[in-house]
Amino acid sequence: MAKITYVEFGGTEHVIDVPTGRTVMEGARDNNVPGIDADCGGACACSTCHVYVAPEWVEKLTPIDPMEEDMLDFAYQPDPARSRLTCQIKVTDALDGLVVNLPEKQI
Repeated sequence: MAKITYVEFGGTEHVIDVPTGRTVMEGARDNNVPGIDADCGGACACSTCHVYVAPEWVEKLTPIDPMEEDMLDFAYQPDPARSRLTCQIKVTDALDGLVVNLPEKQI
């Protein structure tokens, strides 16, 4: 289990214990975190679970694969250095303490 902090655009924090093997998106969806729409349910077929990963965590995540990179083109104001789709981030014990910031909106 990993403790993940989701920070809404307005600054409200949601600290959630997410089971290992789930995704960061599932942790948000299952705990009603506002700002993670997850319209495709985690199939990497939309960009509505887009977040900005805290700078100190970027290098600790698995690299972006081409499909995720393509979908990020549709995200609201993507940041090439920090944007990720939470459906593509599998939770491991090594991600305990991960912080993600939600964009102003999802599109």
